[in-house]
Amino acid sequence: MPLLLEARNLEKNFPRAGGLVEVLRDCQFTIDEREAVSVTGPSGSGKSTLLNILGGLDSPTGGQVLYQGQPLDLDDHGSMARWRSAGVGFIFQFHYLLPDFTALENLLIPVRGRGQVNSKDRERALNFLEMTGLADRAGHLPGELSGGEQQRVAVARAFMNRPRIVLADEPFGNLDREIGTRLGDMLFALREQEGTALVIVTHDARLAGRADRNLQLENGRLVPMENMSS
Repeated sequence: MPLLLEARNLEKNFPRAGGLVEVLRDCQFTIDEREAVSVTGPSGSGKSTLLNILGGLDSPTGGQVLYQGQPLDLDDHGSMARWRSAGVGFIFQFHYLLPDFTALENLLIPVRGRGQVNSKDRERALNFLEMTGLADRAGHLPGELSGGEQQRVAVARAFMNRPRIVLADEPFGNLDREIGTRLGDMLFALREQEGTALVIVTHDARLAGRADRNLQLENGRLVPMENMSS
């Protein structure tokens, strides 16, 4: 049975005056169904670049990404948009909620991207708000929510389209430790409930330690680490 997602021989270079900055070098990555993998490493080591390539937000200089054994056409913007809409959920450090949309309406944005919103979609969104403790905030705008509440909506939104994999880039880096811990509980509960694979980029060793497998990005390559929860 093929892996859910695989990256082979990824290379990523960025031009600079007088040459190139080599961010990823012969980088290999795999993740299976329902698996959670953490990626750590120094700031500027290329963790976000790797995540953007895996999610089709950026294309590599070399190498390929395979979904269930089939190569993704990372240079085809239409194909990648469909892949992101159907197969991938994203969580970023900033919530990126639309300021003029309520919490419920923000949750339904991924659904609108694939067609008409129906009663089952609304029910699913309301269930997520209930699960995340925001049932009484469904009609509130982002500006009426705390930072932690905004990020709870963003986490739930990543699961709305029943993605096969969720990619989280320092999802709680802007929040204090206690709120970040509670949101980590919520993220892993949703991942378990939905049966979704998870890749999480983080500097938080405790959050990384909750993953099934821990990797570190060093000199453009991923290397395995001892389980950080031990």
